[in-house]
Amino acid sequence: MAPVIRLFSAVTLALLGGCAIELDDVPGRACDESHPCRAPRACVSARCVETSTPDAGRDAGGELDAGLPTADAGTDAGLPRWQQRLHGFNGSTVDPTCTLDIDPSRGNRVLATVLGSGDAQDTALAEMIDLNHLPRSLEGRLRGRITLVAPLSVSGFVPLAYLGTQSGQAFVRIGFDASGRLVVESDAQTVGSAALVERFAVDGGFSAGDWVVEVAYRVGTAREVRINDVLQRYTSVSGGATLPPAELSLGIARYDGTGGGAFSVTLSSWQLADELLVTLGDQP
Repeated sequence: MAPVIRLFSAVTLALLGGCAIELDDVPGRACDESHPCRAPRACVSARCVETSTPDAGRDAGGELDAGLPTADAGTDAGLPRWQQRLHGFNGSTVDPTCTLDIDPSRGNRVLATVLGSGDAQDTALAEMIDLNHLPRSLEGRLRGRITLVAPLSVSGFVPLAYLGTQSGQAFVRIGFDASGRLVVESDAQTVGSAALVERFAVDGGFSAGDWVVEVAYRVGTAREVRINDVLQRYTSVSGGATLPPAELSLGIARYDGTGGGAFSVTLSSWQLADELLVTLGDQP
């Protein structure tokens, strides 16, 4: 059975005596023009989602926004800008006591292991800095699989995927925190003028196995986060960068904890598009 995302419990529409019972307005329930969401939630991609501000997900006229655009079925919207299995990486950063295994026979799968949270033992990172495979525009979609070999247990923040500038300013930074939540960060003056940090929990915690994460953004407009193909959050933004990101990395960038032990993670099937209409489907 697939894990249940806490923000998106299933809701069933019941009928009694020919009258529809009003739906509980829980995050994730189905919505449309006839069944709107109650504030502060917004109807995005036919689901009620939490928003970071009361107006997020609505346009200036108060109409429900359909969210960031996606490709319609059958639409040829082009190819991803970068695919892990095809393009791989052209650099790495690995502390002497850590290991980084990039397996070409498994689609350039990244297996990163660090010994702990000490500054000399907490980095195992595969990098792509070739501009021919990085975004050319101010919108993007990053998607991939995080495989945990054991239930998540870390003592501090551990970033695992990064898309941003070569000076460390993240358009998208994905990782886990000490509370067992998935964290998605966008630094100030990237996706928007202000920093955007959102945290997500799942029922039962992030257990051993595969977790598919997708983050889409358009600078000055919005950012969306999906876990296992379920939309978790749509957040409106304003302002932001004038130049696209210039670096992509997968692996363990650092371990911001104290007393944290060894940690290992596998990252596979990652893809990057610089047009929101490009669909990033499942990869082997």
